[in-house]
Amino acid sequence: MPTILRTSTALMLMAMAASAAGAGGHGEGDPYLHYKLVNFGILAAGIGFLVVKLLFPAFRKQQKEILDGMAQAERKAEEAKAEAAVIESRMAGLEQDVAGLKQRAAAEMGHERERLEKETAAQLAKIANAAEIEIASMTKAARQELKEYSAELALELAKQKIRSRLDDAAQSGLIARFAAGLTPDVVEKN
Repeated sequence: MPTILRTSTALMLMAMAASAAGAGGHGEGDPYLHYKLVNFGILAAGIGFLVVKLLFPAFRKQQKEILDGMAQAERKAEEAKAEAAVIESRMAGLEQDVAGLKQRAAAEMGHERERLEKETAAQLAKIANAAEIEIASMTKAARQELKEYSAELALELAKQKIRSRLDDAAQSGLIARFAAGLTPDVVEKN
């Protein structure tokens, strides 16, 4: 508000100076010039008042919005800079992370290979043990068959020897001795 007063006062003084300069040499001038200058001063003060009351707040509001926008842009720029720094640090550590992942994968593959080798060795041992047991049982069965076959052959050979040595007279003697050895209890049961 003090600016309006100063401006209007300055305009009135300039108008008065102009009127004094114009009236000083001629004697004839506009008799209403003083009124016109006062009227002009009032008009200038009114326009100045409207400018100050209406345009300055609009300019201040626009200036505030611009300053707020600039501050917000500055904050976003700082945030973007911080995010860029975080991304750069991650990118720097990315090679180390990849190398670490490769090492862990190699170690896991080594452990898995060892586990599979142990498991395979255990399975092979089980298969070998089962094969030994089966071979042992087959060997035992083959021995049993061989014993049975040997016994049959021995029996058949003994039969052949007995038949070849045994004639009708020897056979009759054997039967008679066998019959004499029977007791009456055995005869009755048959």
